[in-house]
Amino acid sequence: MPVATSSRASAVARLAQRSLPGRVHFGAAPEPVRRFTSGVAAIDTLCDGGVPRGRISEFLGPASSGKTSLLLTCLAAATRRGELAACVDLADALHPASVADAGADLQRLLWVRPPALAAALRCTEVLLRAGGFAVVALDLGVPLLRPLHVHVWPRLLQAAEQSHTALIVLAPQRVAGSFAVLSLGLRPRRPLWRRGLWPLFDGFETVAAMMRNKLGMPGREIVMQVVDRGTVDSRQSIVNSRAPELSTIDSRRVPEGR
Repeated sequence: MPVATSSRASAVARLAQRSLPGRVHFGAAPEPVRRFTSGVAAIDTLCDGGVPRGRISEFLGPASSGKTSLLLTCLAAATRRGELAACVDLADALHPASVADAGADLQRLLWVRPPALAAALRCTEVLLRAGGFAVVALDLGVPLLRPLHVHVWPRLLQAAEQSHTALIVLAPQRVAGSFAVLSLGLRPRRPLWRRGLWPLFDGFETVAAMMRNKLGMPGREIVMQVVDRGTVDSRQSIVNSRAPELSTIDSRRVPEGR
């Protein structure tokens, strides 16, 4: 065996023993990243084709920013295609009726409500390594009091890559660091009011901004409406417990320096 080939094989073997996330490629280009639709065309465009499979993505924002609503569209879109989805609900924010109203098939959704953060992380890794899921969501809820152990995100990324499962992490701020391939930040813009003798709250506008995107172009944003219509149209993106409609009303580039 030539010396160069022997050294290459030895290097690959040593990397494999370390169980590092990702794959080692020599010569040939890596295979393209598979994606799945979020259920909202404008969000798919913002993500350059959809949510990446086999990677970690973050949906970030404060309460009432629309990140949970966006997650429900993802779960609904996956189950409507006949795929399986799972949600590790540390935030205790998921309501089965909300998911059903969003158009998801509850027979294809696994819902886990762990008692603590450590259990949530273990459940997430178990689900990823089990395989068979199109998407696994981890809703952390409140900000973390301290950074997670350094091995947490490499292990979860490795499990997601091996099972080709999209891992979506919901949090108020970035938590996965460089291990997240995509970070989508959401922030509420203004409330919407239903006109009438007595104005009623009808939803809100939210801004979705691409904060980080290793696979495409960051620095773009769209403005969306999350609106309570009271009725369900199966052709629309249904995203919360009162059958709201998530629709894009404007899109533009983020101004420089923002």
